[in-house]
Amino acid sequence: MSAIASTIVQLTNAERSNAGLPALKTSSQLMEAAQLHADQMVRLGRLEHVLSGGQYPRPEDRLAAAGYQWSAYAENIAMGQSTAAAAMDSWMHSSGHRANILSTSVTEIGIGFARDSAGRPYYVQVFGRPR
Repeated sequence: MSAIASTIVQLTNAERSNAGLPALKTSSQLMEAAQLHADQMVRLGRLEHVLSGGQYPRPEDRLAAAGYQWSAYAENIAMGQSTAAAAMDSWMHSSGHRANILSTSVTEIGIGFARDSAGRPYYVQVFGRPR
């Protein structure tokens, strides 16, 4: 796991701990799904959950490509924050993203990270609960 991914997992679990929630376990399949999305957002130059024109346009497509059989999932994306901590801070200050981070419906996490040709960082959190 990259240092950025590790930092985001640690910060996510710290927020969950502060809220009295159990830590999320990392999943190699969710890591793959998250990285697929980070890479295709960089390739297409767009920050979107449903990425028309992408090889895996919907979150469900990315989860299937990674072989993850889910009963629940959620996804957070961000672009441009200079550090993993800054991305996490922006997610925690957005009600929808915060709800995903603190969801009791998920038990696992994967992180994706990529930079575009201009050096802009793209961050992806994928949360899941396996079937």
